[in-house]
Parts: sequence; structure tokens; C-alpha cells
Amino acid sequence: MFLKMLFIFAWAMLNKLLVTIFIILGSFLSNAQDTVPQKMVFQAGIHRGFLIAHRPLIVPLQQRHTTGFEASLLMKTDGSKPWHQVFGFPDMGITLLIWDLGNKDQLGAGVSLVPFIDFPLAKGRKTEFDLKFGWGIGYVEKIFDADENYKNVAIGTHLNCALILQPHIKTRISKRFDVNAGLSMAHFSNGAVATPNLGLNLLSVTAGLSYKFGQPLAIDPVPLPPFVKSRRFSLFIGGGTKQTYPADGNNYFAFSISGNQSWQIARKSAFGFGADIFYDNSITKKLEEEQVKHINSLETMRLGVHGSYEMTISKISLLFNLGGYVYSEYVSDGTFYQRVGIRYRITDKLFAAMHLKAHWGKADFIEWGIGYRIDKFKTK
Repeated sequence: MFLKMLFIFAWAMLNKLLVTIFIILGSFLSNAQDTVPQKMVFQAGIHRGFLIAHRPLIVPLQQRHTTGFEASLLMKTDGSKPWHQVFGFPDMGITLLIWDLGNKDQLGAGVSLVPFIDFPLAKGRKTEFDLKFGWGIGYVEKIFDADENYKNVAIGTHLNCALILQPHIKTRISKRFDVNAGLSMAHFSNGAVATPNLGLNLLSVTAGLSYKFGQPLAIDPVPLPPFVKSRRFSLFIGGGTKQTYPADGNNYFAFSISGNQSWQIARKSAFGFGADIFYDNSITKKLEEEQVKHINSLETMRLGVHGSYEMTISKISLLFNLGGYVYSEYVSDGTFYQRVGIRYRITDKLFAAMHLKAHWGKADFIEWGIGYRIDKFKTK
């Protein structure tokens, strides 16, 4: 109820809110505009779209168009760090999205708070084409309830992971104002921590206005260090919990061990291959349901091989794996699996990671873990 009231208030007051913010900011900064660098940007926008029926069970949840309000605070990069130049001086920031999910009885409202990076893909004199990508937390007001909301087969927890992907065009209309328009893909999912977890996928068109503080930011890039190709071996150990159907079922433990050999062929990109060992305690129940005789605990193990791509952004990297099982007693998930995740380098050799393991878009479990890497650089 609170989220619905919050959304209605935000939507009704959108125009007045933007005008008020710009007037206040302009008045507050009027004496500092000649000295403050133009590093911070406030951006507001609206979304209009629909809930994607990526499964037939989602179709009954599609009742009305989805509507969203977005407010973001961005920081412009100035070249003070090497990765700023490597990625074309992207913007980075945090965005708040408030959604009317188009179904007040089964879904209600949604809220997400997402850190993001806005990558420039093509730049002109006044116009540029960017891609915004972010991963954060989300809240869905109404979730599955076996008694009162059994039609919501999409989401089983209030708190979820939230992703945004927005290709958009930005055009400068004055010294301080830009307008933007594009497409937006938003996703809510709990990673199979609880069932049901088909997830919510929202596709919308978006338009917005941004205000830049201060004077134009001087770009003063530091010299890029010489790039040296390297070969890397990494070992990752992670685990998590999952639920299986029927909804509100038992919780099970799963963990994985993954080894990978990769080659850093450019500042942004590394390609490689590796092997995985998975232990999933829920497989015992699944085999019993399929009337497969359980012999020993090895049947809960899965062995797989994968190909990998890793995009490096300073100490953070984004990981994408496509793998296939070479041994698995449980075959209903199919032969192939995917891993998407984020890693953070704690030291030169130690990293923390969060990955989502899935089978063609259906979440299996979230891997929370730690890893060790060894880099061998080529001599020049």
C-alpha cells in the first residue's frame, strides 16, 4: 500500500518536481557556476511499456501498460583513471526507478535502486548514442501467496536482484540541459532463492531530461600505461541456497568449484575456457520424483566445461560463461548452462564474486564466493 501511494505521488508531482528542482539548483549554484566543475548531472525520466510474457504462465499477469519514473545522479569521468579512456569516458551513477507494474492486484508497484555505468558507443558534436547497464536491488510489492495471490507465478520474494539495460540517444539542447530517449529493459529476479521465480521482465520506451552542474569539465587524461597481454589461471569456490517447486518448498544448499584458463588479449577483454564441479542437494529430491533410484551422493554432483568472456573495468569485471554438462544424472534442466556475474579484485590475486547460474534464462542458484588468480604477463 505504501509503495502504491509513493508511486501515485511521484507520478502526479513529476512535472512540478522537475521544475522545482531545477529552480532550486539554479538559484543555489548561481554564485558558483563559474568555478564549480561540471562533474555531476541530475537526470529524470519516464517509462512506458509492458510486461514481457517470456513464459505462457506470465500472460494472465499482463493487464495494463507499465509506467515508471526514474531519477538518477551521475558523475562524469575526466580521464584521471586509465579505464576512463579505455571505455570512452563513460558516466557512472545510481538510479532510482519506481514502477507501476500494470497489475495492481497481483503485482502492485516495484522499486529498484541500481548503480550503473553509461557507456558511450558513438559520439557526435551534440548527440551521442550510449548504453546504460546496471545491477542493484529491487522490491516488488505483491508476491506469490498460496492463499491470497496464487496467480502471481512470477516472483516469490519482495527483495530481488534488479538489472537495467538502456540503449539511448542523448542530445545537448543548451549549456546545461540534455534530452534523451531510448529503450529500456528492466529485470527483477531472486535467483531461485525462493519459488516461484520466473522473474519480471519489463520493456519500455523512455524519455528524460538532464541538468549539468557547473562549468564544462576539463578532460585531462593520464597517460595510459603500456598494455601487455597476459595469461591467467583462476580458481573460484562459491555457494548458495535455492528452492524447488512446488512454491514455498524446502531450501537446499548448492556450491560450485570452477577453474578457468583465460587470455587477456586487450585492455577490456579476456577469453578463455574452464571446468566446473557442481554439488546440488536438491537433485536427490528431483531424481526421486522422477522415480530414478538414488544410489549414492555422487548423483548430486555435476561436471561441466565452459567457455568464458570477461570484461575488465578497473578492479571490477563482468563475467559471461556458456557451458555444457559432461556428467549429470539429472537431465531435465538440459545439457547447457550459463553463468553471468560480477567480480571485484580485493588484491592482485584475490577476488570476491557473485554469479547467477542459469539454464537458458531460468535461474538455478546464486553463487556467492571468493577466488584466487595467477597472472603471467608476456615480456616485451
